[in-house]
Amino acid sequence: MKLQFIAAAVIAACALPAQASLINSPGSLLNPTSVLDFESYDGLITAGPEVVSTGVTFSGDVGAELGAYNRDLSENGIWGLGNHFAAAGSNGQITFTFDSLQSGVGAFVNHFRDISGSITVTAYDSSSALLETHSLALTTDINSYNDGAFMGISRNVADIRSVTFSGVGVVADNLTYTTAVPEPTSYLLAICGLGLLAGVAHKRKKSG
Repeated sequence: MKLQFIAAAVIAACALPAQASLINSPGSLLNPTSVLDFESYDGLITAGPEVVSTGVTFSGDVGAELGAYNRDLSENGIWGLGNHFAAAGSNGQITFTFDSLQSGVGAFVNHFRDISGSITVTAYDSSSALLETHSLALTTDINSYNDGAFMGISRNVADIRSVTFSGVGVVADNLTYTTAVPEPTSYLLAICGLGLLAGVAHKRKKSG
């Protein structure tokens, strides 16, 4: 009876949801990463879907732009001046969807700031269910150029299918994402099960 209770506790612990955290540096992503800089685009106005790299698809709101090269962010300065980036349209939303599940995604971001406002990053799973969402009030100098902050989500298993950046006039560059790792649920449960079986076998061997 005691062994059954331990087994149930181990399996339950292994099946717990993945823990997530807001990250402010690409170095916080735990796996090797790929970076998408949007330099291959030149002012493409599109709501998508648009495949922007192998295994990565972009979608946005009306007026969203890939390879944008000039955005006045009001109190937060100006973006452009030598680099291209992704920019939201009228509703302030851009989304990146991945063919392979990711354990972490982030980008260098900023937004149009007049009096107040913030950027929200949201991660979804394969069923489009909400995994995690975080908001950040970002303030950069009114005279700055291409200034901003890295903002993303890191999880302890690969269960992110898509990530959305939203906010008034949100802009994003250097999208950084982890390389593909195995599907989380089945692999975690399998590992837990093998560990439990090994423990049972060891106990029986000792008692025999």
